[in-house]
Amino acid sequence: MTTTASVTSSQARPSSSSFQPWIAWSRILAIVAVVAIHVFSHFALSWGEVAPRLWHAGNLVYAVTRFCVPLFVLVSGAVLLGRTEPVRTFYARRAARIAIPLVVWTVFFLWFDAWSHGRPVTGYTFVQGFLWGTPYYHLYFLYVIAGLYLVTPFLRRFVAASSRRLVVAAAVVCIVLATADKLQHQLMGGGGFNAFSYFVPWLGYYLLGYVVATTTFRPSRLLLAGVFGACVLLTAGGSWWLFGLVGPQDGRVLYDYFSPQNVVATLTLALLLRSLTRSPGRFDRPLGWLAGLTFGVYLIHPIPLELVRRLDLTFANPNVDFAFHVSLVVALLVVCGLVVAGVRKIPLLRRLI
Repeated sequence: MTTTASVTSSQARPSSSSFQPWIAWSRILAIVAVVAIHVFSHFALSWGEVAPRLWHAGNLVYAVTRFCVPLFVLVSGAVLLGRTEPVRTFYARRAARIAIPLVVWTVFFLWFDAWSHGRPVTGYTFVQGFLWGTPYYHLYFLYVIAGLYLVTPFLRRFVAASSRRLVVAAAVVCIVLATADKLQHQLMGGGGFNAFSYFVPWLGYYLLGYVVATTTFRPSRLLLAGVFGACVLLTAGGSWWLFGLVGPQDGRVLYDYFSPQNVVATLTLALLLRSLTRSPGRFDRPLGWLAGLTFGVYLIHPIPLELVRRLDLTFANPNVDFAFHVSLVVALLVVCGLVVAGVRKIPLLRRLI
């Protein structure tokens, strides 16, 4: 009986060695979404300042892409929580993966942010940047991942010793608490996170990754696509209504990564990708190569984006403006991807990305 239970348990867990196409596709879609958000963000947040059609374009981009960072975290949980390895080995491997980029890119972006805003750089700049965990608007993600890595060995013990129902319940409770915290912060102010606590709200998505990776539940693909689309429409339509009702500052609540419909959108997209790409195929090699570039693209894409923004380009025609932003998304993905591919061939630099 014990042997049978052990075999069943191991079969339910994600393989640590075999290539999983849905993981690669998730990372690729997530980085496309991240870059699109950062390019179109000023449209969505410039209610009343840009042409209505541009605001609606930015709002729709925001609504479609709110799965980006949650999906990155979810697939990290899918990859890591089902594995077994000595704690010392895990920390050694992950420290090499995250510690060097965290330190180097934190220092660089603290300088880059000061330079781009014309501020002096002092010792306090670096101390504050490291302790707050937000050296630049996108780099909090490194602190999220670092925190999740620290608690992964303990979470592995938890998922290995717990029933599936308990793991699902834990993921739901963590996400509900994070959603409540974000809502309270949005409505009443206060709160906030730092380098030591940024990872805490993301524990639910991390555990959810393990749930998705090990599920035998096979919902209809049409149903999953429909639910995802409904969540996007709810975010877009609800934000349009809220912006008109309370303005852009307080109307962003549906954009939050922990807003309930965005949680559902992320989960349904992950399940949809897993159902569409169940078996390895002949495109695994290029797909894996592209997915391997996503971390580096995430880290460096704000650099050329900021340089383009400093040009302060304006367009009289909203359609041309929109086309330029779409082209900019594609250009950033291609150029940054090529840069990362080149850097990864240099032994001394590849650890940075």
